[in-house]
Amino acid sequence: MTVKTWRNRAALAMLCGVVAALAVPAMQAGAAEDVKNPATKKFVTKAPRGAVVLIGAKPEDIAKNWYERYTKNDAAWTMDAEGVVSNNKHDITSKQEFGDLFIHVEFRCPLDHGGNSGVAPMGRYEIQILNSFDKPVEAHECGALYSQKPAMVNASKKQGEWQTYDITFRAPRFDAAGVVTEKTRVTVYQNGTLIQDNAEFTGPTGIQYGENKGEVKTAPLVLQGDHDPVQFRNVWVKPLNLK
Repeated sequence: MTVKTWRNRAALAMLCGVVAALAVPAMQAGAAEDVKNPATKKFVTKAPRGAVVLIGAKPEDIAKNWYERYTKNDAAWTMDAEGVVSNNKHDITSKQEFGDLFIHVEFRCPLDHGGNSGVAPMGRYEIQILNSFDKPVEAHECGALYSQKPAMVNASKKQGEWQTYDITFRAPRFDAAGVVTEKTRVTVYQNGTLIQDNAEFTGPTGIQYGENKGEVKTAPLVLQGDHDPVQFRNVWVKPLNLK
């Protein structure tokens, strides 16, 4: 395990320190996963101290924390009495910008659609959401770094069931001239199972366009809503300062 990988894992452990299982060492980036015994962890679902709650239980959370990606109007996704948010066929972008970040997202793919959606830190690096239960892992299936790197294992539940992503996102690093010196990296647990281990994005994925072209130090989080009626709940983030 490299020093950088260890430090990133240590930051994740500090974030969710109330759960002893988070102290388990993670695999080295690029290491082969034993698909019969994938690494698992138990994460807290309640936002810890210092977290930013982007979707909680209040309907006003949507317009307060998000705007519609293209129009920049307050987002118009709707929330029911149980805190479940449904999209209106538009992506939403957080009003706050972030760099290094821990992201907790709960999502549910519909029974009658493909479940195409995504979570995109900085609006550029999409972690795919899709109905992928019992399917081969591929670069466009659930848990993939979209179009770049498939999940190490398929941890998807059946469509219609609630699922979780717990994501540690390390933003790109730049030199004094603004040239990327270290690419974006991400660790993703889906439903408590490690599916991306300090994996490197080769660059922005297909979700980036318009104002989200190129790579930057900080930018908003995007939830994709312009495809299928995927629902979300309990979305919170914790800004980090990774080495």
